[in-house]
Amino acid sequence: MTTTNRQSLTGFKSILLVGTSFTIGLAIGIFAVFAIQNSKSLNDQSTYESARGDKQQSSNNRDGVLENAVEFGQFQQIFEQGSTAEHYRALYTSLASASEQELNEWWNQSKKIERESNRKLAQIVILRNLTSKNPRQALQYLDDVSKFQLDELLVTVFSEWAVTDLDHAVDAAITLAGSRRTTALHAILEARDDLPDTERREIAVRLDGENTFFKLASKKKAEQNIVEPKVSWRILLDDNVDDSLQTESLAIVAEAWHAQVGFEVLSKIYSDIEDSRSESDLVNVIAQVAPAGALKYTIGLADEREQLILSRTIIREWARTDARAALATISTFEPSSLTSNLEVDLARTWARTKPNELIENIEAISEELRISPLEIAFAYVARHDPMDALDKLSSVENLVGNTSTIVESIVSEWTQQEPENVTEWVLTNYTREDPQRLTLLREILPFLAQKDPNHAFELALEQPAPSRSYEAEYYVVTTISEEGNIELAKELLPRVRKNSQPYAYGSVAADMVDEGQTSEAIELGKELEEPDQEFFYSTVFLRWSSKDPQNLFESLEDLPSSSIQSQAAVRLIRMNNYRPIFSDDQIERARTFLSAEDKADLE
Repeated sequence: MTTTNRQSLTGFKSILLVGTSFTIGLAIGIFAVFAIQNSKSLNDQSTYESARGDKQQSSNNRDGVLENAVEFGQFQQIFEQGSTAEHYRALYTSLASASEQELNEWWNQSKKIERESNRKLAQIVILRNLTSKNPRQALQYLDDVSKFQLDELLVTVFSEWAVTDLDHAVDAAITLAGSRRTTALHAILEARDDLPDTERREIAVRLDGENTFFKLASKKKAEQNIVEPKVSWRILLDDNVDDSLQTESLAIVAEAWHAQVGFEVLSKIYSDIEDSRSESDLVNVIAQVAPAGALKYTIGLADEREQLILSRTIIREWARTDARAALATISTFEPSSLTSNLEVDLARTWARTKPNELIENIEAISEELRISPLEIAFAYVARHDPMDALDKLSSVENLVGNTSTIVESIVSEWTQQEPENVTEWVLTNYTREDPQRLTLLREILPFLAQKDPNHAFELALEQPAPSRSYEAEYYVVTTISEEGNIELAKELLPRVRKNSQPYAYGSVAADMVDEGQTSEAIELGKELEEPDQEFFYSTVFLRWSSKDPQNLFESLEDLPSSSIQSQAAVRLIRMNNYRPIFSDDQIERARTFLSAEDKADLE
């Protein structure tokens, strides 16, 4: 079956912690993914609380809990005492007989509730009541709610609407776009699980969401067979839904299967799941439960590729939560290229998730592997406090051979925040002759050019020319041009040192072509000495032919010299060989502009 990439799973840990029974775990886990069940659970709990109202009344009265409807807008009176279940009951009691107008007023008042959980609860109850009276009005209320709450409230509206007026609920869902339509479809299909599958599938087709129907159908079958995880696994793999779209369900089944067969489920995941992201997510589910056992299992596998992929996935997941324990386990394995790879993955993950901890414990990492994770860790620290990162540098100087690349990682992050300050720091701490100074300034100057282009350019000219690579001013001029200040870039070009001139001129001219200044770009080349012009024009024609080849073809006659015309024609003919856009007659016309030498080269 086909698979597609998806975003990394979030919330697997919460799925894994819910319940001890895997049957319950499946239901709750999927409920956590699809907000429809959240909405249902509110209704169910409210019904349950109402049903036992008489039994609780005397006790609740003693505790001072609200039993009767409160006056309009008195949310504080509802939420200031009692449990969440009692808040449900008070809200339903207060809103049960409210008119549309009153519900509208309650809704407006609910926006002022400061505590998010209370506001969400109140709005769900209000919307559910309003939907039973005027669902279209309820739907309109969602136009101004937070995007983070939108899905849950959409579920509230459409799960209620689907029960009271299915046809109009479907019609309304059709008017929605993108994820809103998908959420509405989920709500409708979940709320109307009393309908035959044929009818539910027809609804899904109308809403361009047949995959959603298949996904829910597979989920239901998998849930029914969870006592036999192997069967549930095959149901999910053999359906018409991409595996990447139902990784949450697969994860719950994998956990249940792990309880039965142990870590062999990791090999099942490896062999059955084609999408690498989904495979990683599913392996992480098992790694979160028992990382040491999972890692030891994979180390013993005979298939080297399976061993490498599974063990690296597990060690990265483990390093996020307890890198030191993971490292201790690696140290018990016989040294090999695999254990070295695992240590590298662990150290880099540790650096990204807990950079300060990695820095403090860098001695635990093999000496030859320390530099890369330290570069990552110090960059993360510098992102929040560059001076703190520099202060910490002394703690590792004696533990690595050279800290220059670590300094570069700090400066790289600092530059994006405060180019002026980091420039001053570099000029203060490195002499003009120090090669590290130029290395750091090449990183800094393009960012400084965005804020103070003239100062950046003058500073670049003061730096010595490198033995290789462009002079520093090249990076400044190209940045100025890319930022849209082409006129200033053109003014500065004659002052660029000779070695970098053709490249700087070519880069600025290419930006001019992007802005439609093709004639001016060609004219700019006249400022260069003849040996440098060939590179310049090749740069211009490369950009021009890529952006608007037809325009370049039509401009051949207007180019200032026969040699330039020939160079442009060569570019068009070669481009047409791998991206045909011109007719045979047009190519023949382009050939008439070729010099004898270029014509021979093409043949």
